Amino acid sequence: MGALRVPLTTALAALLTALPARAGEPSGGDARARYDVEAYDLALAVDPAARRLEGTVTVTARALEALDALELDLAADLAVRAVRADGSELAFEREGDRLRCALAAPVAAGERLRVAVEYAGSPRARDDFTGFHWRETPDGRPWIGTSCQLLGAHSWWPCKASFFHPEDKPERLTVAVTVPAGLVAVSNGRLEGVEEGPDGARTFTWRHDYPLPTYSVTLNVAPYVELEGTLGDAARAAGVERYQAWVLPQSLEKARRQFAELPAVVGVFAEAFGAFPFPESKLAFVETSFWGMEHSTAIAYGSSYPAWIAEHGGRDPYAFVNRWFDYILVHELAHEWWGNSVTADDWGSFAVHEGFGTYAEGVFVERTRGREEADAFFRAQSRRLGPRARVWREARADAGLAYSNDAYTKGALVLNTLRWCLDDDAAWWDALRGFHERYRHGNASLDDFRAVLEERTGADWSRFFDEYVRGSGYPRVTGTVTAGRREVRVRVANEGSAGTEFHLPLDLAWTEDGTPRAVRLEVPPGGLELDVPCAARPRELAVVHLDRVLGRHDVEVR
Repeated sequence: MGALRVPLTTALAALLTALPARAGEPSGGDARARYDVEAYDLALAVDPAARRLEGTVTVTARALEALDALELDLAADLAVRAVRADGSELAFEREGDRLRCALAAPVAAGERLRVAVEYAGSPRARDDFTGFHWRETPDGRPWIGTSCQLLGAHSWWPCKASFFHPEDKPERLTVAVTVPAGLVAVSNGRLEGVEEGPDGARTFTWRHDYPLPTYSVTLNVAPYVELEGTLGDAARAAGVERYQAWVLPQSLEKARRQFAELPAVVGVFAEAFGAFPFPESKLAFVETSFWGMEHSTAIAYGSSYPAWIAEHGGRDPYAFVNRWFDYILVHELAHEWWGNSVTADDWGSFAVHEGFGTYAEGVFVERTRGREEADAFFRAQSRRLGPRARVWREARADAGLAYSNDAYTKGALVLNTLRWCLDDDAAWWDALRGFHERYRHGNASLDDFRAVLEERTGADWSRFFDEYVRGSGYPRVTGTVTAGRREVRVRVANEGSAGTEFHLPLDLAWTEDGTPRAVRLEVPPGGLELDVPCAARPRELAVVHLDRVLGRHDVEVR
């Protein structure tokens, strides 16, 4: 017999629809903020033929306030069979995607509790990319995967979803998945064991002893084969020796060629940002039917194996994004540092994931192909920038409301601009590594990055962050820079594209009687009219790398 189900009162319904708050702060109207998750243990069974998922998820949490109930997120179309704690069945109530589990006795602040939710259903995909995918391999066998960053992990398992609460990452995760004979289940962390049942079904148990956002928890089921390789020279900086990939059998040779490029990417990111964050789990990719997703230590890879295509004369369907590199391999791996290790403390700082991840792409281009090629990469990003683009999003918005391509494009361009404004590469890379080191496995905001930057550089960057991070749009600098007889004449206008006013550097270089000279000027909002005196006629006058500054600029040199 099922647990008691009673209608929600009006007061409780109001609680369930209140905005989220951060764990550790006064919860206000959000009951989910009254506890901190320590662990999730998922024990699941997958029936591909029936397209059905069932199992039990056990939540271990610490109360931040006195609790008489534990409130979780779970999609309304997934059925709850029972809720238990300490062997006893608990009453529960549901309202939309909320699940309220009444505790048998109140729990005081600071105490731990464990609640197990038994559930079942057929989670669905929202589109070709988002959701729970019940697909088939080209030869007709089951091929299952998840992608729920913009839908929420609660779309397929009960949890305190990072879709609403990115700040509450579990300290550890176990996922035990039972699948029919001939199939392999891959999830986060290291493989603890495989048990075979009398009917040939197998249970794969994975354990991840690091914090991670719930959208990064993954389930992949297919007739996978495993590929393993060494990181070679990159292993020392990365702190991990090998990589793994689980791919469809027909993809094995393609994967062998493609993932031969992985050590170079790992080496760049480890040198730039610090050691790989999850060395006791694994560094791994899993072939999926959708394009890709940054599932921690089991990165979803649905790209086209472009290196193999190039060598075999094929046509790359993702050529438009694979121009510089295999986009999924590089971008999603960057998220192990930015998103999975350092996670936004609220979705106002989505750029901690996507802006830093996209900037890491440019770092890879620079360190493998040179700074000029990286400049070209960022110019290409700039062409995608809308006139009202914003990096900062409203605090405490859910991931769906906060998500924007601006977090990728403008986020990366702002970081590139910040590096140019700083004009001290040693300090820049020190700040990036320091930011990751301080918040490794934790949560951080864009303002936290500013604080680290100010510590490492000894400068005040508040005006820059007010304009470039919190402001809208970008600067547009137009005008002329002219070589006079004994001066350089600067006549430029500076207008914002969307109301925000910007300060930016204008770097000039020339020679005077064969002697090189360089000057950095600050262009304030509105523009700048200035004559720079020279000891002799300035020659070889140039505006230096104005393209490294966010915006659309057109300054003519005369």
